[in-house]
Amino acid sequence: TKQSSLPANDFVQIFNESAESHKLIHELAIHTEPNPSLPELTFGKKRAASSMTQFKMLTQRFFRMYWRTPSYNNTRMMISIFLAVLVGLVFRNMNYTTFAGVTGGVGMIFLSSLFNGLISFNSVIPLAGEERASFYRERASQTYNALWYFVGSTLAEIPYVFFTTILFTIIYYPFVGLNESIGACLFYGFNLSLMVLMNVYMGQLMAYAMPSVEVAALVGFMFNSIFFLFMGYNPTASELPQGYRWLYTITPPKYALAILTAETFAKCTDGTQLGCHVLENVPPTILQEMNKTSVTVKQYVEHTYQMYYDDALLNIMVTLGCIVFYRILGLLALRFINHQKR
Repeated sequence: TKQSSLPANDFVQIFNESAESHKLIHELAIHTEPNPSLPELTFGKKRAASSMTQFKMLTQRFFRMYWRTPSYNNTRMMISIFLAVLVGLVFRNMNYTTFAGVTGGVGMIFLSSLFNGLISFNSVIPLAGEERASFYRERASQTYNALWYFVGSTLAEIPYVFFTTILFTIIYYPFVGLNESIGACLFYGFNLSLMVLMNVYMGQLMAYAMPSVEVAALVGFMFNSIFFLFMGYNPTASELPQGYRWLYTITPPKYALAILTAETFAKCTDGTQLGCHVLENVPPTILQEMNKTSVTVKQYVEHTYQMYYDDALLNIMVTLGCIVFYRILGLLALRFINHQKR
């Protein structure tokens, strides 16, 4: 027969030349021709899944991805614990009622909050960058709306950021001698969490907007370098030239730093907090500048660093506004910026 002349194991060719194959091809050809008796195939919606389904599945996807990426979250947690212990060992015997002590205390808050923010910023960029390829592919096939992808990535970070930051604060706060109250400790942790969350969302923005992880890290480092200079610690806010005040005003982390510093050293509501103590060993030039013979810790911090306890609510609102601003930019980057190589 015809099939006997073919190789015994060439099943593809045997089937292609069989009567069954010709019959299937003939019957399939019918479906390639339009049938006037059938209505035109139309889609009523752009995507098959509803908005609620997209929200549910994408949020679940991000939470599961974070849970299944222990290297990301465990690294942040371990570094936070190590940093809390390290800072605690360095500042454990600090006397915050002296000029050197309160200056070092403000620096302690500046550095510890800065390191926590940078750890999260640098950690999230590779993770967000790796997910971008699948996002492009799924968006191209109209699997979901970019809005729900954005919502999922936003929500998944919140519990991990708050957990690691509160864990840091619980170790760090009493270790360095800040023992006002449990409420003050938790309030400090809450505001530090907002600062870290802002850095995380800035990292995601860089990952979405820049063409590669390396470029995102470099651009983020450039912005953070500018922020470090104009957060009001070094140089202090009172020493900034007038021409640079606008940079100081638009620096997002400076509002979070102001909350942490003022809550710790510029609070004097019942006469027992650190801010109520008279500052010791103050240089005469500082006293002359303030036109006083003695100053409290609160007066010195508010005069030198311009971080006011009464502005706490305003600073919290501005920090939340900066977080929302970063997320809006992140959503726009997801929606309109595409770095696919065609």
